[in-house]
Amino acid sequence: MSDKEIARLRESEEKYRKMIESAHDAIFAIDVETAEILEANPMAEEMTGYSASELIGMKVWELHPVDEREAARCFFEEVPKAGKGLCADLDFLTKSGERLAIDVSASVITYGNRRIIQRICRDITDRKKLEAKLEKAKENLEVKVEERTRELRQKQAQLIQSEKMAALGHLVAGVAHEINTPLGALKSNNDLLIRALSKMKHVVSDPTTPDTIRNHPQLGKILANIEDLNAINKSAMERIVTIVRSLRKFARLDEAEQDKIDIHEGLESTLTLVHHELKNRIQVHTDFAAVPSITCYPNQINQVFMNILVNASQAIEGTGDIFIKTYEKDDHVIVEIRDTGKGIPKENIDRIFDPGFTTKGAGVGTGLGLSIVYQIIEDHNGKIEIDSEVGKGTTFRIILPVR
Repeated sequence: MSDKEIARLRESEEKYRKMIESAHDAIFAIDVETAEILEANPMAEEMTGYSASELIGMKVWELHPVDEREAARCFFEEVPKAGKGLCADLDFLTKSGERLAIDVSASVITYGNRRIIQRICRDITDRKKLEAKLEKAKENLEVKVEERTRELRQKQAQLIQSEKMAALGHLVAGVAHEINTPLGALKSNNDLLIRALSKMKHVVSDPTTPDTIRNHPQLGKILANIEDLNAINKSAMERIVTIVRSLRKFARLDEAEQDKIDIHEGLESTLTLVHHELKNRIQVHTDFAAVPSITCYPNQINQVFMNILVNASQAIEGTGDIFIKTYEKDDHVIVEIRDTGKGIPKENIDRIFDPGFTTKGAGVGTGLGLSIVYQIIEDHNGKIEIDSEVGKGTTFRIILPVR
C-alpha cells in the first residue's frame, strides 16, 4: 500500500472517529459472537452513566432493565440473521437507576474478516412522555366531547318536548274555545230545565191543581227522574269545566316566562290530567304543607310532575298507591312522589336519567321523560334525588329553591 493510500485511509478513519465522537446519539460497537461491547462513544457514556472503560466488555443486554433483557437478547440475535438493519423501542437502565426510553437501530458492519454490530441509540424518553400526555389529552377530550354530546342530546330532547308542549298549549286553547261554546249552551239549557222543573213541581203541588194530576204516580216518577238527570248533567259539565281549566293551567300558555307560583296548584292540575291513568286502580294520597311560592317556569315544572306521575303509574302493576308530600327545608320547597310499584334495580339507578335509557320495552317508552325531568330541574338550580327498592317502590324527591 502506497504512502498516499495509507494517508487517505488514516484520514478516513479520523473523519469516521470524529463523526462517532461528536454524534448526538449513543453509538456502540458490539462483538457479533460474544455480545460484548467493544467501543462506545462519549454520548453513550453520558446516556448510560457508565464510563467507556466500564461499558467495554459488558454484555449489551446488561444495559437494559431486568424485565427487558430477554427481549434485548432476542433483538441482538436477530440482527445478524436479518441481513439488514433492524429497529426497536427498548429501555435503558442507567447506572443511577433511571429508566430511559430508547429508539435502537442496529446493523452488521464488516471490517475485513471481522464482523461487528453497530448499534445507534437515541433517547426518546421526553418524546414518550409527550406522547403519553397527548394520549391523555386525547382521552380527556373524548370524554369532554362525549359529555357535551350527551348535554346536546338532552337539550335537543328538552327542545323537542318543549315544542310538543307548545303545540299542546295551542291545541288546548283551541279545544277550550271549541268546548266552551257548546258547553255554555248546555249550561244555559240545563239552568232553564232546572227552573222549568221547579215550576212544574210547584204546579203539581199546588192545592188548586186537580187531584188526578197531583197524585198521578207516573208523573211524580218522571219529575224525580228529570231532577236526577239534571243533577248528573250539572256534575258532568262541572267536570268538563275543571278538566279544561286544568289543561290551561298545565300548559300555562300565558306563563312562558318565570313566575311565582303555588306548587300545589301545579300538582292538582297535573293530577286532574293523569286521572285516566290512575282511576279505579291507583289511590293518590296527598300531604301538602304550607310552603312558600317558588319562582320558576310553571309549564316546565308541571311537565316534571306529569312525567314522574305517569312513570309512577306505569311502575304499578295492578292496584297500588301514590303518595305526594310537600314541605319546606333550608329555603327550598321539596316535593316527594312515592309509588308502591316494582322499583328500580340498583344497576339501573345511575342510568335512570340518561337520554334514551328505558326499561319499558319497545313502543312503550322513549327514554326521554326522566332525562328531560333532570334537565329541567338542573335549569332551575334544583336537585332531584331517587330512592328505590325492587318490589317495594320508588321515591322521587324534587328539591327547588324558593328564589
